[in-house]
Amino acid sequence: MSSLDTRLERIDDIERKLARRPTGWTSGELAREYGVDPSTIFRDLAVLEARGTGLIKQGRRYILDHRSSFHLLKLNNDEALALYLAARLLSRHSDEHNPHVVKALEKLADALDAKSPLMAHHIAQAASAVRVRRVRREYVEALEILTRGWAEGRKVRMRYRSYTKDETTERIFAPYFIEPSGIGYACYVIGYDDLRQSLRTFKVERVYAAELTDERFTQPEQFDAQQLLASAWGVIWRDEGGIEVTLRFAPNVVRRVKESVWHPSQRIEDLPDGACLFTVLVGSTLEFKPWVRQWGADVVVIGPPAFRAELAEEARAVARNYDTM
Repeated sequence: MSSLDTRLERIDDIERKLARRPTGWTSGELAREYGVDPSTIFRDLAVLEARGTGLIKQGRRYILDHRSSFHLLKLNNDEALALYLAARLLSRHSDEHNPHVVKALEKLADALDAKSPLMAHHIAQAASAVRVRRVRREYVEALEILTRGWAEGRKVRMRYRSYTKDETTERIFAPYFIEPSGIGYACYVIGYDDLRQSLRTFKVERVYAAELTDERFTQPEQFDAQQLLASAWGVIWRDEGGIEVTLRFAPNVVRRVKESVWHPSQRIEDLPDGACLFTVLVGSTLEFKPWVRQWGADVVVIGPPAFRAELAEEARAVARNYDTM
């Protein structure tokens, strides 16, 4: 690697360090961090200032003024592909019109246009696809308020329509985590619900009104969203533990089943006739059921008995519908 490449990488890294530390760095701290002379750091900081990054000096410390800073993003082709794939998933995770998604995709397309015009073109198309979706302002406003509450550590007063009970309740809610779900094209928020005095998951699409309060909250240190969702097939989980489900897949779909890791807890056991048993620990069968249905007659629920009976009755009802036509 040339010395020029090394210097440019160091300058980029200095910008990232400054962006991550609001209190800034001194030239001496940066010199020790990179093992270079302070005069080298002064020259690097001069380059950063010339880039228009919003670099300012307060006393002996250098900080980035985030109100005027513009951080350069350098990507190779593989990194650009990673952003392209993320952008495609972003455009497809919801069936709602979200102007912030449109703007984010358009900005990403602009940034990639010089480096990867073909990728930029497809990302711009994804933005256009989101733009033409139905507009439901209450969803966008609810998501904006919940996002601000999450970012600023402020509770949200919201009116929520329950699907199972068909009732609307008013709640004071502390948003800890926002999670998209490809199942049902929905977005969920997880946090502490004052009404139920417990950790709850709410579908943002069912929030009919939201208002930011002045009441602050601190997210508990023991809250771990990744661990919490480990047993969830989508974003539904249960405190009391998971439900072990065992499925038998027919031989003709076993290869497809094995191509993907559908869930962290999955176990697959080959059977003598070429079929396989697929065992998984899920937090709820509610979101898991549509995935089972999509395999049609190529899958049979072995257990638990209640889930097997539920799917069997559905299959009989479907058969009756076709018999009566």
